[in-house]
Amino acid sequence: MKRKTPRGDLVDLYLRFRWLLGGIKDLPALDLLRKPNTEAILAEIVRAWREGEPQPMQKLLIHQEFGHLNTIRKRIYQLESAGMVRFDSLKTDSRVKLVVPTEQALRILANYATAIRKAGNR
Repeated sequence: MKRKTPRGDLVDLYLRFRWLLGGIKDLPALDLLRKPNTEAILAEIVRAWREGEPQPMQKLLIHQEFGHLNTIRKRIYQLESAGMVRFDSLKTDSRVKLVVPTEQALRILANYATAIRKAGNR
């Protein structure tokens, strides 16, 4: 049985995207996103926020795919120190910390999207 080879243009597109993304991540402000699972945690925070349901800290800590809960907590606080997330209180219960992205984090993701577009236009 003959295996179908992936289209070369799609492989090239992916490689260009990785190159552009690497250039963005080399910016000094984004060193934090190179730490294991930090970018995935930020993506989950932004996804939930975009859906109108910001995640409470406790709910984020149970995502085992991001690592041990102490590591997740540490990464979230590192994101907060870097100005990429902030904590909001739930209106009905001030003890609940909602983790939401900042404008800075949204700009970083917008830069990623620009890199994707550039890769696709070459």
